[in-house]
Amino acid sequence: DPSIENPLLAKMTEFWFNHLNVFAGKGNVRPFTGHYVVNAIRANALGKFEDLLLASARHPAMLYYLDQAQSNVRGLNENYARELMELHTLGVDAGYTQNDVRELARILTGWTVGLQQGEGFRFAERLHDNGDKTLLKTTFRANGVREGEEAIRMLARQPATAKRISRRLAMTFVSDKPSQALVDQLSSTFLNTQGDIRAVM
Repeated sequence: DPSIENPLLAKMTEFWFNHLNVFAGKGNVRPFTGHYVVNAIRANALGKFEDLLLASARHPAMLYYLDQAQSNVRGLNENYARELMELHTLGVDAGYTQNDVRELARILTGWTVGLQQGEGFRFAERLHDNGDKTLLKTTFRANGVREGEEAIRMLARQPATAKRISRRLAMTFVSDKPSQALVDQLSSTFLNTQGDIRAVM
């Protein structure tokens, strides 16, 4: 019966909403929170991690919550870039630098909210920094919206991301102190399947 909630999907939606959190108390975020949970989180909760991450990155709830909607070539805002690396992917101790955060913020300039197009994602070319950037020793040449998409996919595929997500999943579903062997096994599946959450589970 499709009307019965799939318990794993429900639990994974909760897990990912916690991991890719937005705060509904922030003015602009509130009207988009429900849509974010259903269309960004739940819709991708058992798919590829990088698709989930991109859906989150492009959603007005996240764009407003971490001020990415205002970040542009003339006024850089690093909030989303920092959370993307620190909380959503690599983790705080993964060896990246403040310069990496800044370069990622530059890569993501122009990612904003299109109020005319049904309040969805919009890439504003004129607000984008078209200079070369270097993130985690990888050079990104001017390539519009694709720069950000490639950077997010690259972060999603890092071994540090696989370890961090695997440990959090194991702590949620298995034990507060999961064995290193389990975390390693999950990480290995994560990397070998390009972050296929269903395969990891």
